[in-house]
Amino acid sequence: MKKSLKRSLSAGLLLILIAVLVLPRLAWFSSKDSSNAVVQGGGGALPVSAVIVQPDTMDNVLKAAGTLVASEELFVTTEISGMVRSIHFDEGTRVKQGDLLVSIDDAELQAQRDKAIHQKELISQTLERQRVLLEKEAISREAFDKVQTDMLVIESELTLLNTRISKMQIRAPFDGVIGFRGVSPGTYLQPGQPIARLVKASPLRLEFSVPERYQSDRLQGRQVGFNVAGYSEDFYAEVYAIEPSVDERTRSLMLRALYPNKDYRLLPGMFADLRIIISRDFDVLQVPSEAIIPQMDGDQLYVYLGGKAELINVRTGRRSEKTVAVTEGLAAGDTVITSGILQLRSGMPVSLQGAGF
Repeated sequence: MKKSLKRSLSAGLLLILIAVLVLPRLAWFSSKDSSNAVVQGGGGALPVSAVIVQPDTMDNVLKAAGTLVASEELFVTTEISGMVRSIHFDEGTRVKQGDLLVSIDDAELQAQRDKAIHQKELISQTLERQRVLLEKEAISREAFDKVQTDMLVIESELTLLNTRISKMQIRAPFDGVIGFRGVSPGTYLQPGQPIARLVKASPLRLEFSVPERYQSDRLQGRQVGFNVAGYSEDFYAEVYAIEPSVDERTRSLMLRALYPNKDYRLLPGMFADLRIIISRDFDVLQVPSEAIIPQMDGDQLYVYLGGKAELINVRTGRRSEKTVAVTEGLAAGDTVITSGILQLRSGMPVSLQGAGF
């Protein structure tokens, strides 16, 4: 019993000795780590970025999606059946209005026209003789009128033949780029059969729709900025036509804008992200979107005051791609903190980083 008690006392004394020796050292290390953390944090101040708020203009921008459409586009076809004699264009090249594209064999029509011309010459000679005889009253008026009618008929036939022959030469109806051909020399064409696509890509039309609530914003003549895949630059078109009725299914209004496309860089069918400035406000206080802290009962942000971050309530308004308008709670010249938002607490020391600070 005495031996057990002695062991218990020895163990207790050992634990007390360990506590006395170890705990102060743990506290010292903890204090050292804390001190190092303060030094690394810039003397306890959290480094942050900020902006000084100044009044500026802010655009109310309407964004939409659209499609570039050729100003003119069709499939070149024929009105008259016949065999392709020759093709006069290269695929993918520009052609001018009136350029010959395809010739259809017109040998039979040419022969009919030659025959009609010969008949006209004979009738013309007969008509002159009949006129002399009529003046001498050697023939009746009815006989003369019959020859004169024959002349009118043959002239009509010649006009018809010339028209049909001209249609055997298929020409470009407007300036444009001719696409891939679907026929070859020797192909027998039927009326309406497509030969190749002809596209007028300068200028281009930009077609898009906007919600019906914008119909009162006088969009006619507005400039439209847009971007397309493959180009980093901005392009600009001008609204020239508005559909006179709203689409009942989508409750949207269709618009068309014109883009010159003089260099033919853009192609019909391309998708366009576009934007229209509906209105412009002046002297608006704006802050970067990342500075705003949304709350259930409003918005908040941190401002820099006397070396500390102070959380304030603000009322926000219109938003753009990168900024938010602040209508209440902020004054011109205030410094708004834009980084480290999640680490901040109101009253925390901060140091401003970046140009101007």
